[in-house]
Amino acid sequence: MDNLSKFTIRTSDRRVFRRCLRKWGWQSSLKGNLQRKGTEQNIHFWFGSAIHFAMEDYFSYNYFGDPRKAFKAYYNAFDKDTLPDGAEDAYDLGIAMLTYFLDWYPRYNKQWDFQTLWLNENNKPCVPFSEGAKPAVEQRFFIDLDIKVIVNAKTEEIICEYKEGDPQLINQNAFDMFRLADQEPEYTYMHKGKEIPIKIVPIYYHGTMDRLVIDRYGRWWILDYKTAKGADTNKLDTDDQISAYLWAAEKWFGHPIYGFVYLQLTKDIAKKPKRLKSGELSVDKKQKTTHYLVRQELINEFGSVQKAPMKYIDFLNHLAEQETPEGDRFIRWDFIQRNKEQLEATYRHIMGELQLMLNSDLYLYPNPTRDCIWDCPLRHVCLAIDDGRNSEVALILDNEYEARPRQEDGQKEEWRMKINEMIKEGVVIEDDFDIDFDGINIILPDDNKTKEE
Repeated sequence: MDNLSKFTIRTSDRRVFRRCLRKWGWQSSLKGNLQRKGTEQNIHFWFGSAIHFAMEDYFSYNYFGDPRKAFKAYYNAFDKDTLPDGAEDAYDLGIAMLTYFLDWYPRYNKQWDFQTLWLNENNKPCVPFSEGAKPAVEQRFFIDLDIKVIVNAKTEEIICEYKEGDPQLINQNAFDMFRLADQEPEYTYMHKGKEIPIKIVPIYYHGTMDRLVIDRYGRWWILDYKTAKGADTNKLDTDDQISAYLWAAEKWFGHPIYGFVYLQLTKDIAKKPKRLKSGELSVDKKQKTTHYLVRQELINEFGSVQKAPMKYIDFLNHLAEQETPEGDRFIRWDFIQRNKEQLEATYRHIMGELQLMLNSDLYLYPNPTRDCIWDCPLRHVCLAIDDGRNSEVALILDNEYEARPRQEDGQKEEWRMKINEMIKEGVVIEDDFDIDFDGINIILPDDNKTKEE
């Protein structure tokens, strides 16, 4: 696929399209294709990317040997003046969350024995670390939606959907000649009374899966990580990312996908049970601890749970009631499946939205809500448009935004390149994670934003 062929839609694009047409018009690759210049300054996206990278490394090549070291490498890859506000507190929180994850994951994975799937260049399973093998983490896909569009070859603006036999397409019959000559077919199009050079390009559905895993029975799953203030399970039955990824993965890999593992890490810290001034363990039900941590403390102190005083056993039972086989208040995973009919419906939803997106007469009006102030980095531009400050709009967009690269695979984050240099140079990440977690009480302010795809 050449650079100009990377006209894509993603689940996040579809959500913005339904949320606010004006914002979608600026950001979508089908329209403005804009992204903010420079380093991402939103602490929530920064933190989500840090956790995702820690998981990516730990469950693939494991260069750092510990997800906390990978997290620290991510933090160190940013110059101090490019770190978002709150990054230092977020660092301590991330280390604490990953410390608990290292304890949580082996216990909850015993039943499933999930292992990262490794694939060869043909997307077929292979032996980990064998020649040509790559771990299926941060796994990208591009699904051809079998719709082509006519694009201005100079401005990359979509003119309309391509339909064979369009009378405005001047030299479409030259296609076979150019194809035989192994060249890009050159077309011109009569648009608004002018003949302009164009390209005919396909539309793709694009996404990135955090991790593909295989369970003890050989079944394939998509495993996705989310960080948020609190675990949300109410949306899972209708979550459009889950549906779209399950639909896309089966097409991309040509292999049945058994289900989707939605793993949520709460932006909070699991602590050992508190102790009173007398030295006794506290049975305060409001403290941030877990059944497992209290149980371990009772065993350490009394030799076994059965030997502990009844008040501690009652407290332990209370904590057990708060937890489920899927997890606790700090980390949980849920297992979601979609049947054939649901996957077919997902495809219809995508294509229905795409038809609206390609409508050249669609008016891109805003949808202002109270969430705009935190949800939209383009809010000030939106206000300037409605105020008639057109020159200011152009100035803001020119100074603060730039076109997103069409070649997605060539878009490298600066922090990732710095980490790759650390790996090549053998930089040692010190294990200095002896943090007094009982003295930390950090929760990042939540704006319901998590790292998507």
